[in-house]
Amino acid sequence: MIETKFSDLKQQLRAWRDAQVRFWAGAAFVMLAMVSIQYEEVIAPGVSRVNDVLSGATDEFRTKLASFTL
Repeated sequence: MIETKFSDLKQQLRAWRDAQVRFWAGAAFVMLAMVSIQYEEVIAPGVSRVNDVLSGATDEFRTKLASFTL
């Protein structure tokens, strides 16, 4: 009888743990998805603009350097 109770308790604890793991894994997935969406909408365009400015400055410096002759 006690073995049956312990077995049932063990099974219930495993089921509770599995439910907790699934819940927290799902919550982590949702948070990562939200961060990814925010990155795409907010941060990525700013990084793209900075990259465009640096690329333009590099191109301008390259043309000035190429036109310089000894």
